[in-house]
Amino acid sequence: MPITNGSAITEFILLGLTDCPELQPLLFVLFLVVYLVTLLGNLGMVLVIRLDPRLHTPMYFFLTNLAFVDLCYTSNATPQMLTNLLSERKTITFAGCFAQCYLFIALLLTEFYMLAAMAYDRYVAICSPLHYSVKMSRRVCLCLATFPYVYGFSDGLFQAIQTFRLNFCRSNVINHFYCADPPLIKLSCSDTYVKELKMVRRNSSLVTEFVLLGLTDHPDLQPILFVLFLVIYLITVGGNLGMLVLIRIDSRLHTPMHFFLASLSCLDLCYSTNVTPKMLMNFLLEKKTISYTACLVQCYFFIAMVITEYYMLAVMAYDRYMAICNPLLYSSKMSKGVCIRLIAGPYVYGFLSGLMETMWTHRLTFCGSNIINHFYCADPPLIRLSCSDTFIKETSMFVVAGFNLSNSLLIILISYIFILIAILKMHSADGRRKAFSTCGSHLVAVTVFYGTLFCMYVRPPSDKSVEQSKIIAVFYTFVSPMLNPIIYSLRNKDVKQAFRKVIRRNVLSK
Repeated sequence: MPITNGSAITEFILLGLTDCPELQPLLFVLFLVVYLVTLLGNLGMVLVIRLDPRLHTPMYFFLTNLAFVDLCYTSNATPQMLTNLLSERKTITFAGCFAQCYLFIALLLTEFYMLAAMAYDRYVAICSPLHYSVKMSRRVCLCLATFPYVYGFSDGLFQAIQTFRLNFCRSNVINHFYCADPPLIKLSCSDTYVKELKMVRRNSSLVTEFVLLGLTDHPDLQPILFVLFLVIYLITVGGNLGMLVLIRIDSRLHTPMHFFLASLSCLDLCYSTNVTPKMLMNFLLEKKTISYTACLVQCYFFIAMVITEYYMLAVMAYDRYMAICNPLLYSSKMSKGVCIRLIAGPYVYGFLSGLMETMWTHRLTFCGSNIINHFYCADPPLIRLSCSDTFIKETSMFVVAGFNLSNSLLIILISYIFILIAILKMHSADGRRKAFSTCGSHLVAVTVFYGTLFCMYVRPPSDKSVEQSKIIAVFYTFVSPMLNPIIYSLRNKDVKQAFRKVIRRNVLSK
């Protein structure tokens, strides 16, 4: 059925395996039997492993997950196919087609890595039998099983969105028995990704680098700004490196709170280093350029580390909640293993989210100006330069920024509500003072970080907002990483004592 307008497509027609009416009842019975056997086999496997304690081992844990993936995988396509074998009108809605395509890609990718995890499990069992129970602990197994799902469903969503951004204006007849990428791409009357990429490189071959305008175009101010930001950067590097070394060498600081503080210092150090060296160079150079690849790398690390810091501050709030509200259980609930997982989570999630957002930016077409009205590569000014449709990128930016900001802030607020309740119940004034002192530095850091980011990201990009964002960006790119070690050291008695001890040992002793 020809379509004159792509917007008219609200459903697709699935041709199925055959157009012979006589074969369709036979195929229905055949695939119904196959589906029921698959359903019972995989459900039976899951139940048997669940009910028998002897099968509660890593190998059978992964086998349960594989059975579950296979069950979902076949249930994604078979019911629709069985319905179409008995129906004259073999249609599927646009939304249903999108969901089927998404789940197919997601489950396929999940199974790839689930089989890889099972192979690793067999390797450890055979090559390291004595260490098997330690190396394949329950936590390790959960991580190995969770990653395929997270990666598969994230990448599947990205792929499905790319497919359904295509225009379907030729026909709505899919030569397949389910919605899949290859037949859908054949129906499209718009450029596919490869064609679009070739077009971008042909028409926009000059955009191999961007020009960063920086903070000001006044030549007289540039040396002054260079000295100012060099001093700030050196203080930031010295403060955060000093905090890391201090926590490392003093055994009294080997606590969960200082472990998280060390992670925050490391993050702030990387965060500032991602932007500052390039900006300092541009203050002294006439040609203030950055290559396309370097721009994307800078953009990626910026987004990744911002999201990581969101949840790092949330983890630190949770740690304070445990210390004040559950002091007797603190050491057991905040064990080394728990702390490592609480730190690993923000990094993994932040860098995966950053990659997804950078991929959306990479797909934008830059065929006009290459002048970025900022001192580093950031999403809002890059969106302003794009001559392609930026709706999905802008929507993605607002959703990701809003979701992560509100989620992490919610964790912090809930933690501090419980902390406040616990403090108000304390009878000792000294206990209250210590509790407030413990939380004060973290609250200041949270206010500075979240306040500036909220001003920048939760609004649409415009010429005015980009100009304002440059000023705001100075605070969270330079001021916040510089202030954090100062805030935490000035209000932390243990850090101050450790610092005095190092000074006495290394300076006064000489």
